[in-house]
Amino acid sequence: MISLPIIIHGVTGRMGQVALTAVKRVSNEKMITVNSEEIQPIPIGVGRNFEKLKVIAHAFEMEHFTSDLAEAYDIARRINPRHQVYHCTISTGIRADVMIPALSILDSSTTAVFMEKPIAGNYADGYAIVKKLEEDKFKHGVVHHMLEAPGVKKALDFILQIRPLHCQMKFGYEVAPGFGDKEYCCQRPDFNWTLEEAGGGIILDMCHEGYLSEALFGETEHLSATARLLIEKRLAYDRDGTIDCDVEDYAMIRREHTNGVVNTSIWAWYRRINSEFGPLEITIEGENGSIVFGLYGLKVQWKETAPLLLWEKALENLKIKWRDYWQYVELKHRDPFAQELADYLKSIFTGEKYWKNAIHALDILGQVEALYESAADAGKPVHRDNFFRYPHPVPTNWKPERLKGKLKGVK
Repeated sequence: MISLPIIIHGVTGRMGQVALTAVKRVSNEKMITVNSEEIQPIPIGVGRNFEKLKVIAHAFEMEHFTSDLAEAYDIARRINPRHQVYHCTISTGIRADVMIPALSILDSSTTAVFMEKPIAGNYADGYAIVKKLEEDKFKHGVVHHMLEAPGVKKALDFILQIRPLHCQMKFGYEVAPGFGDKEYCCQRPDFNWTLEEAGGGIILDMCHEGYLSEALFGETEHLSATARLLIEKRLAYDRDGTIDCDVEDYAMIRREHTNGVVNTSIWAWYRRINSEFGPLEITIEGENGSIVFGLYGLKVQWKETAPLLLWEKALENLKIKWRDYWQYVELKHRDPFAQELADYLKSIFTGEKYWKNAIHALDILGQVEALYESAADAGKPVHRDNFFRYPHPVPTNWKPERLKGKLKGVK
């Protein structure tokens, strides 16, 4: 057995605890074997609030934790001098300021880097992180966890069979303002609602849209977006105080792929779910059939089994049981975060190239910038030639568009 220390920087945050859960699952389920030898991940938690850190360490039975990154790195090198992993889950808006200095104390010859998405609050900060990773020759990977969810994995298997024509995505759930007695709130952290710490709103935070759509349909030709701020004031997560929201909590995105497929999607933090597959529902209509799926479920309808609708019958109030014509596909449950982490950790030992890396994540962040530019310009499409992508830096004096003063609400 080989012990592999994983430093989780920001373990006291929401995504840090998701990462910690994934590490524990990979370890408990013995998910990584290389040359008949088990790889045993060992978490080392790092967080600013030591009291909160102790609570989390106790809850997750995490032996190693500290508020000092240098101390965490010393622990990691004692556990395994040849292999360590630095997993950055620091909040998006401050990630570049924290992560770039952190990389300076790490040895790229022994330490691999894994990090949350989006990799930074804007393309310029993301570029600085990638430049540092590449110059120092770190192996790096970035969370693209939705691609490892069983529903999405099966959808990727179906793509060639159905021959896709167009797509719709819906994502979100109700995160109400929180002021009413029976209103839902507190499902999202406070930084989701303000620009200063988050770096942006739902377009940035839910950059899953980009890597999902391109995994399904390939390269993007044009992007356009409309953004709104639906809820201007929200109750704070701890129910103590009010947040003045200043970033979009709704986005409508139109993505035109080079193969002709058009994907229109809505991402919103005020959506009451009407889907058997949960907060994410994707419908792909194809020449040979259609699929509807979420992260953990999928159903298919082939063109031969689709019900025939004649307008004459519709006038007679004919009732068709539409859902009876769909075939549900049995899927084996899996934790996408744990599966993706296991794949990345295994690649450290096999030397395989890991394509879901920081360069790919930076290119998706470049598309996020295009979406903001479109939303600021009344939804004008942006061509792929104008997307920021690695290795190109931003122009001198460039500032990210984040719709300050341009967000419309609902009157």
